[in-house]
Amino acid sequence: MRILLVNDDGIDAPGLRIMAETLSCEHELYIVAPEAERSGFSHSVTIFRDMRYGKAAYDAVESYAISGTPADCVKFAVIHLFKDRRPDLVLSGINSGPNLGSDIMYSGTVAAASEGVFLGIPAIAVSLGGFIAPDAHGASEARQHYQAREFYTEAAGFIKRNLAALYAAAKERAGEMLLNINYPVKIPFRGAAFTKAGLNWYDDYFDESAGEGVVQLKGKPTPHFSDETDCDVAMVKQGYASITPLRLDRNHYEALAELREKVKLE
Repeated sequence: MRILLVNDDGIDAPGLRIMAETLSCEHELYIVAPEAERSGFSHSVTIFRDMRYGKAAYDAVESYAISGTPADCVKFAVIHLFKDRRPDLVLSGINSGPNLGSDIMYSGTVAAASEGVFLGIPAIAVSLGGFIAPDAHGASEARQHYQAREFYTEAAGFIKRNLAALYAAAKERAGEMLLNINYPVKIPFRGAAFTKAGLNWYDDYFDESAGEGVVQLKGKPTPHFSDETDCDVAMVKQGYASITPLRLDRNHYEALAELREKVKLE
C-alpha cells in the first residue's frame, strides 16, 4: 500500500518516526510534515504567502518538511509533490496527546486526515489517548523517553495489525468520512471499540505573567460529567482504543427542514 504520513507535531516528532519505522517494511511510505509543531491549527491552510519546503532526514523514507500547516502537508503532497504517486491512504499521527470529543474541532492531526478525505483518499488519524507526563515519583528524563517510545510503539503496532481492516472501512466511504483513533496510555489495553465522539471540557484561562499585552492559553481537563458511556472520551479512559468515524458533511438536515418550514424572512 502507498501511504502518505503526516502529522501536526512536526517532522521530528517521535510518533511520526515510530509510525514510519513500524510500517516501512511492508508499505511504500512518503512523509510530508510541518517543519515545527502546528498543534491546534485545525484545518487552516497557507494562502497569500509563500510556503517553504525541503527534504528531511528519514531512513529509507522519502520525506519533506514544509513551513505550512497539517492540511497544507496533504494538499501539497497530493496535488503537487507526489502528483504522479497518489497515495492509497493518508495516515496522520501518531499525535502526542488525545484528540477526543471537542478536541477534534481544533486538531491539526484530524484536519490533515480530513484534507485527505476532501481529496477523495481514505484517511485515518491516530493519537495517544492521554498525555505522557512524569509519574508521581518524578521519573528521570531517560525513563520518560523510554516510556514515551513504548506508548508510541504500542499504538503503531495496533495500527499495523489492523491496517487492512481499517483501510477497507475508510475506503468504503472515501470522500465522506475519516477514522479518528485514540490509543489508551498508562492503563491496561482492553481492546478496540467503535465509538461516537463525546464531549470534554477544560478550565481554560489566559496567563499574562510574561508581561502586559502577552498572554498564553492554559488549562487542564475538568471532570467529565456526561452519562454517555459509549463515547470516545469514556472508552479511552476505560482502556479501549476508540475508533470514531467522522463525517465531513456538517449540515444539520433536521434543522434545515425545520427552518424552511417555520421561519419566514422578509
